Amino acid sequence: MFHITLQTKTGEPIMPLLSDPINIANLEIKNRTVMAPMVRNLATENGVVTKEVVEHYELRSKGGVGLIIVEAAAITWEHRIMKKNIGIYDDKMIPGLTKLADGIKKHGGSAFIQINHSGPKGHGKPTYSGPSAVPVLKGKIPEALTLDEIDNVTQMFVDATRRAKEAGFDGVEIHGAHYYLLSAFLSSYTNQREDNYGGSTENNARFSVDVIKAIRKEIGDYPLIFRMNGFENVVDGITMEEGIEIAKIIERAGIDSVHVSCVVDATYNPGIPPYFDEETQPEFLKEYPYDCCIPIAAKIKPHVKVPVIGVGMVRDAQFAREVMKKDHCDLLGLGRCLLSDPAFVVKTLDGRDDEIIPWKD
Repeated sequence: MFHITLQTKTGEPIMPLLSDPINIANLEIKNRTVMAPMVRNLATENGVVTKEVVEHYELRSKGGVGLIIVEAAAITWEHRIMKKNIGIYDDKMIPGLTKLADGIKKHGGSAFIQINHSGPKGHGKPTYSGPSAVPVLKGKIPEALTLDEIDNVTQMFVDATRRAKEAGFDGVEIHGAHYYLLSAFLSSYTNQREDNYGGSTENNARFSVDVIKAIRKEIGDYPLIFRMNGFENVVDGITMEEGIEIAKIIERAGIDSVHVSCVVDATYNPGIPPYFDEETQPEFLKEYPYDCCIPIAAKIKPHVKVPVIGVGMVRDAQFAREVMKKDHCDLLGLGRCLLSDPAFVVKTLDGRDDEIIPWKD
């Protein structure tokens, strides 16, 4: 166990509060709340940040969020997620990204941006790519990347990180979850390669490690978060043991925080065969609502020294506070509750639960 738990004089552990500050690398985050990245389709058709994008994120920062992770920004426009994705694929994006970072930071929130290559997923793409010709979306067979293409994409991640830093973001989150490109390499379901980029947990993680090390070599000491699937409800997907090992490999590569997501509900991955449902799910998942990734973060947390972000199904203030009391993660990712109420965090921290605008499924 690497984490040190403070204790009271009677020996009881002192658990962090949502309001407590925490550091990612040398950056102090003012509280333990994180706005998880959610693509909103508010950029231009070329991926340029609009005033609507700035207003969307600035409002959440004004509402008290400690760390805002801007939605998956495309490191190559051919492999974006949505039609009006935010782009970070060219230096011409930097002025708009600067306005976005400034808008978040002026209200005291820390600003990160998630960088992503959509790989075998995405909407309306002419081609799909991945580690192997194994589809994630029905009927969309990806082309297996060559070694030269892996090197090219690695440099795209480096270039995107440089742009984020030049734009004034406090750090970046590398997207290695949800069966986008890096995630597809990490999972044995989609990765059936027989070279150095497949065949074992270490080899599956090699592409992600290459990206992290390349960023470190060119950009230096800049806060990096890595988002990963800690566990996958997929035949031959990442097991809990593999998720722990991947987190340890990623940490050794030089990451400053691990954002633990998961694949439990197959709704967003219709081409992937699940092996359990809500009734037959593993026992350790049942402490939380179905499709919540926090129990998976709790399994990984004791095995790494860097802060762990937990996420999934946080819909109300009391639930958010209870998660922190259990010490299952170091920071808590928030999603739809921030879409329904931009002031969710400040109301939660002030105990004004009855004023929160609830999310309606």
